[in-house]
Amino acid sequence: MSLQFVFGNSGSGKSDYLYQSILEEAEREPEKNFLLLVPEQFTMQTQRELVWRQPNHAIMNVDVLSFVRLAYRVFDDLGMQDLVILEETGKNLVLRKVAELKKRELSVLGGNLNKMGYIGEIKSLISEMAQYNITPEDLGAFLGAQDVGDTLRCKMQDILTMYEGFREYIDGKYITAEEILTLLCEVAEESELIRDSVIVFDEFTGFTPIQNRLLRVMLPLADRVIVSLSMDIREDFYHSRGVHELFSMSKETVQTLLKIAADAGCEVLSPVIMEPGEHRRYENAPELFFMEQNLFRPMYQKWRKPVNDISITSLKDPRQELSFVAREIVRLVRTKGCRYRDFAVVTGDVPQYANYVPETFAQYGIPFFIDQTRNILFHPFIEFIRAALEVVEFDFSYQSVFRFLRSGLAGRLLTENCTEQTADEDGAGAKARGGVNDEDGAKAKAGADEDGVGAGAGADDEDVIDRLENYVLAKGIRGRKRWSEKWTSVMKRDARHPEAAQEEMALLNRARERIVLAFEPLCELFSGKKYTVAEQTYGLYEFITALDIEAQLREKQFLLEQAEETEYNGVRRNQTRAQEYGQIYKIVMDLFDKVTSLLGEEQMSIREYTDILDAGFSAAKVGMIPPGNDRVTVGDIERTRLNHIRILFFVGVNDGIVPKAGSTGSIISQFEREKMAEHHLMLAPGAREKVFIQKFYLYLNLTKPSDGLYVTYSRVSPEGKALRRSYLIGTLCNMFPELKIREPEEETEVSAILTPESGIDYLLEGLWTEQKSHTWEALAKWYLSDETYHAKALRLLAASFYRYSGEPIGKEVARALYGTELENSVTRLEQFAECAFAHYMTYGLGLSQRELQEFAGVDMGNIYHDALWHFAERIRRSSYTWYDLPEQTRETWIEESMNDAIAGCANVGAFDEAKNRYLLSRMKDTIRRTVWALTIQVQKGRFTPSDFEVSFSQADHLEAIRFQLTEEEKMRLRGRIDRVDTCEADDKVYVKIIDYKSGNTTFSLLNLYHGLQLQLVVYMNAALELEAKKHPGKQAVPAGMFYYHIEDPMVDGSGTESEEKIRQAVLEELKPNGLVNDDPEIYGAMDTELSGSSAVIPVALKADGSLKATSKTASTEEFGTMSDYVKETVTKAGRRILGGDVAAAPYELDGRSGCDYCPYHMVCGFDARIPGFSYRKLEKPDGAEAILAKMRETQNEEKRQ
Repeated sequence: MSLQFVFGNSGSGKSDYLYQSILEEAEREPEKNFLLLVPEQFTMQTQRELVWRQPNHAIMNVDVLSFVRLAYRVFDDLGMQDLVILEETGKNLVLRKVAELKKRELSVLGGNLNKMGYIGEIKSLISEMAQYNITPEDLGAFLGAQDVGDTLRCKMQDILTMYEGFREYIDGKYITAEEILTLLCEVAEESELIRDSVIVFDEFTGFTPIQNRLLRVMLPLADRVIVSLSMDIREDFYHSRGVHELFSMSKETVQTLLKIAADAGCEVLSPVIMEPGEHRRYENAPELFFMEQNLFRPMYQKWRKPVNDISITSLKDPRQELSFVAREIVRLVRTKGCRYRDFAVVTGDVPQYANYVPETFAQYGIPFFIDQTRNILFHPFIEFIRAALEVVEFDFSYQSVFRFLRSGLAGRLLTENCTEQTADEDGAGAKARGGVNDEDGAKAKAGADEDGVGAGAGADDEDVIDRLENYVLAKGIRGRKRWSEKWTSVMKRDARHPEAAQEEMALLNRARERIVLAFEPLCELFSGKKYTVAEQTYGLYEFITALDIEAQLREKQFLLEQAEETEYNGVRRNQTRAQEYGQIYKIVMDLFDKVTSLLGEEQMSIREYTDILDAGFSAAKVGMIPPGNDRVTVGDIERTRLNHIRILFFVGVNDGIVPKAGSTGSIISQFEREKMAEHHLMLAPGAREKVFIQKFYLYLNLTKPSDGLYVTYSRVSPEGKALRRSYLIGTLCNMFPELKIREPEEETEVSAILTPESGIDYLLEGLWTEQKSHTWEALAKWYLSDETYHAKALRLLAASFYRYSGEPIGKEVARALYGTELENSVTRLEQFAECAFAHYMTYGLGLSQRELQEFAGVDMGNIYHDALWHFAERIRRSSYTWYDLPEQTRETWIEESMNDAIAGCANVGAFDEAKNRYLLSRMKDTIRRTVWALTIQVQKGRFTPSDFEVSFSQADHLEAIRFQLTEEEKMRLRGRIDRVDTCEADDKVYVKIIDYKSGNTTFSLLNLYHGLQLQLVVYMNAALELEAKKHPGKQAVPAGMFYYHIEDPMVDGSGTESEEKIRQAVLEELKPNGLVNDDPEIYGAMDTELSGSSAVIPVALKADGSLKATSKTASTEEFGTMSDYVKETVTKAGRRILGGDVAAAPYELDGRSGCDYCPYHMVCGFDARIPGFSYRKLEKPDGAEAILAKMRETQNEEKRQ
């Protein structure tokens, strides 16, 4: 029994020496066992290497093992077949259960247990303690120490509670993965495999305490133990000056093993010292050898010659980094004869860079393998299970039901025997009810997600889900009770087509019934009745099998495996996803088995059960196997093991990644780890030690390549934030003064054209330049001539030369859509003035936004309008007037009017929600304030409210709303005037109209001129004609037209103002805005107390009684000008509508445009950068006089024509 070390620098050939020595000795001594132990992720590669080295490609008495594989080999030899190993997923399940049982005892950790991943943190800490041989008894002794602070004591007491609860739960039934080596220590003496064998440890950077304990057992048993360690041969192998030394980990390992050997009385043989790799790995790269000899050394030398084997490149962002890497790989493969397996890409942030690898490398035809385990928590199958449980837990809430239906695996629940039945029974399938046609369905099914296959629901599935969701949102369906009842209420858009509506409701009810029927067993299992976990799990399993999920997963795996490969080098983008789909069902079934075996007889609520499953899902991982040998490895600087690498790309060398930022989420802080270390409780290295350990891993990785090293970093993050480069960049630049940092141009430069896919970017860039280069023209010709890319190139070229024309749809089509007699609202004409295309979408094609049962702004406005109408009706039917209504009666009528208005609201069900009930109380306050203000405004003048909610939509006899567009075409306006006030004189009747607005609408003469605000003038024209008919023999004169903003305003003040002053300020805020006739008799009748500035109309007087310039007034003649102008504007708009004008040409005025609130912006494709698209920049005449002059000029031109 002896111990021997093999020391050498990185690249010195330690592994080569060991492999060759083992194979030679194994051949000489065929009866002796030779065990080569390497880290788990290195076993397959090492075994392949040994087999390749043997002439007959067989290794009979040489085993390549990891520590865990060694344990299983020994257990098999000793007949220990009944061991039940509790893996990481099982630990999470047990700890979640222990946490529920012990939560009253957890004073510190208890508040965090429901956070995602927190149970995993506790599991990791307990596993770490087991690996470092810390028992619950050791923790108990630590808590008894006097110098342990209260905070640490409370935290460690909680950890001890969880640790002991965990041990109690599994005692006698399971062993953990960490205990495997402990058990091996106990039975190793019985193993013939270990006894008298030669045991070699290679590629380890150090050993954990439990591994050292096993070495203490194996060293006396084995004939010889050989350990290779990376260490500069110029170092003192046996003495360390501290953790700051580059090779401190190796030296600590040496010291520990020497002590073990001394305690066991084993001989320590002279070490094998390997010469540096100048004539081995770095034979063709002297600069790499120089770096190996000097990197991170306290006294390093500088390379004064030109640098060819190392490069540092600064790029814009991670995506650009990987594009640069891909271009270099393709170039080196073509020019240097490299294989893809000769390259490796490492980074300190694999999750971020792995996002860009598939797309970028596939673009350049580079096969790759990303060395990482993938979490399954967001896999569609896991989402399916979690969503199904959420449906039950949250009683069929909208979010849970459609989370389930859109998980990608629930589509068959709706369409199998659903759309087919409809087709059989009604004679028409989903297509007859507005579904996709055959061509569209084929396209939808052919549409691929990022994996290369649909998300799991075909075109019919998605169609039914969409229609179901639209209905649920429109009707506010929530809860299992509503889902269980037959749906009969038809959506607004279907009400006009009774037969289609009946078919639609039949389809929706069939889908509803299937969903409710499928969930009935689950609802029963997770109801208040206490079923066991085993019964609940079996019920969930039956739910999964009923939907044939296993077959769906196999189908998706097959589609991913058969997905079209890229044209170059057979790059499969979907290989990883295919492996996921192939493994996920077994992982879930194994989890169900663990749940049943560990917790089967327990009784849990659905919340507890869901937490248990989530804990299991979060711990489960999918391991990926490289799908081939010749491909680029992408991995982590610490985890990934590399061998025989010619070129290494080290990407993401930014501060925070190299070195890695310290984790802030650990349960035990660095200080607390140090305090435990003072009591001889050693845990894994803390943040301080990790900084130095990372340097050692950097040394090992940077010295792996034999031919070249590329180092890259980003200047900005994917979010656009500036990034700092890592200290490593400065270290390399100091070591190599001639090494210059490169900043290549964007990847659309000519050098980026290495594959057809990578040339697309260059082609697109050139499309936007006026002067096309010869290179671009040649590239375009190639794409057009290539059969594979011809169609794509044509589409790109057509798009680049596209010009929007804004062609009308034609009179015949317009007539088919609108008829020959338009019935328009003023709002419709205003929308047409904003953008003809938006008008066409709304009124021509009848598109509308999704119907929702919610309390929207339009509902609030309708309630305000109805409440004011009901209040006015109560006054009209009573003996009171606006001038003598008692305050108490007014308050009573306001409350009753609001109740009447709410009862008549279409979305009255929306008030069931708490937030809307609060809003309702605010609305009542607003109506009280409005009635108060309106009453004062009436009382201050002689105008009397004569009509409310005056509808002129059916009043065909009014000339003001009838327009003859052509001989065959007519237009009639419809609308409702909120309030008409009148004041009679001798031979005149003065007419004032008020339009209530819940939004802050302000009258603008400029908007009127451009047709954007026609409402008040149109309503005034109608009101004048109505009042003239009511008062024969009298002239109807426009007195004023106003918007009244319904609100309960806040006013500024110092806090010392009197109640009356505050009321006056509020009244001023509620003053209507619009235009007043400048006749003193008229505005005097509106405010009989007028002096100075009026509180009820937008008028102010000078000291001499004349109007101030700030007054919003117009003469009777100017009211007539506006009236005639609006009539002409309405006529023109009607002719353009029936002429087929649908141009996407929105207006632009004063920073506002027709696109600001348009719901169709993504439909019309309006983009001012595309030729033909442009805003209609509306002119802005200077002042009201100029605008009125423009109106007169326009009318005169029309008359001349």
